[in-house]
Amino acid sequence: MTQDKLGPLVPPLRFAALQPRLYRGSYPRQINYRFLKRLGLKYIVSLTPDPITPENDKEFYEFAQENNIQLVHIECGKEGGKRKKRGVPIGYSAVVKALELMINVDYSPLYVHCLNGGQVSSLAIACLRKLSFWSSVTIFNEFLVYTNSINLHDRTFIENFIAEINVPEHKVNWIWTGLSKDIIGSHPTLKFVNTNDKKYSDIS
Repeated sequence: MTQDKLGPLVPPLRFAALQPRLYRGSYPRQINYRFLKRLGLKYIVSLTPDPITPENDKEFYEFAQENNIQLVHIECGKEGGKRKKRGVPIGYSAVVKALELMINVDYSPLYVHCLNGGQVSSLAIACLRKLSFWSSVTIFNEFLVYTNSINLHDRTFIENFIAEINVPEHKVNWIWTGLSKDIIGSHPTLKFVNTNDKKYSDIS
């Protein structure tokens, strides 16, 4: 069958490859399924108000089932308002859950999405960049690529992100490349621990 008969490969809105085998974008629609199938996804993480079920999105659910893709739902609110009045519809606990999946190679390839691929996904990815020691300026510049605006609530949420992150036994190979364990263990706002609750700098 020719490419013309199959139709075009259409990525989801605001789609991007963040790192090898880690992708972001908007809520997938039927037109995006062929594109997503070619990524060989193992997991799709939905940062949305409701989970993907046969009742609320039969086509998406069946696409995942047919392609052996596991669906993970992390509850978040809807993107709210515009510009200065826009609130923050995701909590730190939800971000931590998402980050621990994104840095675990056992969940790769992974696609993370919110409803429109904008604010919610961008807040989670901004925290991933903070975990990766990106500067605030670089984080905010990337944020603006996908949202067109960043307000005080967004900036405060990112700057005040303080958490304990569980480092999986099989972490992705792109995280902290070139950094020593002493540097990683002295992150100014984040604490990294393994399953035995050791500080990351103590992990051999």
